[in-house]
Amino acid sequence: MMPVPSHLVDCVVPKESVIDERPLDANVRCTCGSHQMELFFPGQTTQYRGETIACTAEVDGKFFFLVKAQCAHCKKQHLLLDIDFHGWNGFVFHDPKQAAVPRPVLIPWNCLACGNVVHEASIQVQTEGKEDFVSGGCSKFPEERWPDGFAWITIGILCASCGKQTPEWVSYETM
Repeated sequence: MMPVPSHLVDCVVPKESVIDERPLDANVRCTCGSHQMELFFPGQTTQYRGETIACTAEVDGKFFFLVKAQCAHCKKQHLLLDIDFHGWNGFVFHDPKQAAVPRPVLIPWNCLACGNVVHEASIQVQTEGKEDFVSGGCSKFPEERWPDGFAWITIGILCASCGKQTPEWVSYETM
């Protein structure tokens, strides 16, 4: 699997140890060791493949999509995604003006089956590969930062109470 993007290094555990350019498949885990998280998002949802999922929110004419995980045990927060800082557009084509806009208030995700706020989460990250990053005009970054220019992120969740799975709670193309 590809290396873990730098913003996720402290909060995900890859399911494999082989490093190559295949998509990353990892579980979200707090530094305290807990896999149980409360997930926070900007509050907008949409229907995707028959499921209600988190999506981009428009606030005062600006678009945001960010997801935080807060450990249910120690309460430490982990930023899983902010489109203004992560992925191809957020990292490679970072817009300092948009990134300086205050982030919107995030709300907890409640399980749609039982209302519980505690979930386990997994993350899949896809990239166009190291060569695409290097040849795509990213010479301003060290070559080893290629995982930070990822193309797609998917976050799947599993309710810790009732077991409801939402495999693509977040499915976001960053390019």
